[in-house]
Amino acid sequence: MQKNLHMDTSFKTNSHPLLTSILTGVIAAVTLSQCTSTVRYSYAPPQSRAAEGSVANSANARRIEERPGLGTQLGHEIHDTTSSVHFYRKPHGEPDAVAAFHYNDEEGARLMAEMSGRANKHGGDFTLIPGKLKVTVRKAYWGYGDALDYYNAGGKIFVIGKSGQRYVLQLENLMKQRIEVVTSIDGLDVLDGQPASSRKRGYVIPAKTTVTISGMKSGGKLRELSFGSVANSKAATTFGEKGARNVGVIGMACYEENESERRQARVSENYLRDGARAFGN
Repeated sequence: MQKNLHMDTSFKTNSHPLLTSILTGVIAAVTLSQCTSTVRYSYAPPQSRAAEGSVANSANARRIEERPGLGTQLGHEIHDTTSSVHFYRKPHGEPDAVAAFHYNDEEGARLMAEMSGRANKHGGDFTLIPGKLKVTVRKAYWGYGDALDYYNAGGKIFVIGKSGQRYVLQLENLMKQRIEVVTSIDGLDVLDGQPASSRKRGYVIPAKTTVTISGMKSGGKLRELSFGSVANSKAATTFGEKGARNVGVIGMACYEENESERRQARVSENYLRDGARAFGN
């Protein structure tokens, strides 16, 4: 059976005085709220961390793009003629000498030299570590071209390069024994393209001999060296602003060989060979 429900919403004059007062207040509050205009406030939402990182990266990229002068970029893959040999470092494990030189375009190299003292321009090789190591930076063509000029000032070397120019490093051992030279370009090791350390392994150079470093290894492949912009350098493109901070410097850590350990190893090998049998065991 359907029931008809009816609600009486009128207020009787004989209602309870307290109840009438409360209900009248509620109705007044509702009526007042309906007449009040709504004020809306707009605000900019806080930037997300991802957006902040994007802005920071963009600013860093602009700073690198705006930097003048040269950096080293890697070019085509070239044939790697190096091989592995054993070198006996001294027990202390520290290099016997560490040295570095800078490079830049003509204007940059000259200004850097003048900041260090009276700038004198030279051509050819230069002694990087007295009595141990001499260095030549050469243009690279199908063979090896002329040596690049450099400024010498305040005991520092500033090699002059040109954008787009390929180059190689020639290292001459001035000693009467083998040395090992760990080499870095723009703060990166030439044997792996990763951040350099003087404790890594290097090129072993026989006594009174010259070797040529024609490239930097990256991803297991040897790639040619060439001068270019800071933004396009291997250091900047791989490691960003932190890598670009080291652009323009070439460093070398020199180890003299532990001759005693080397001779001992050769004697042991000779005894082993003396007992070798030509036919069977």
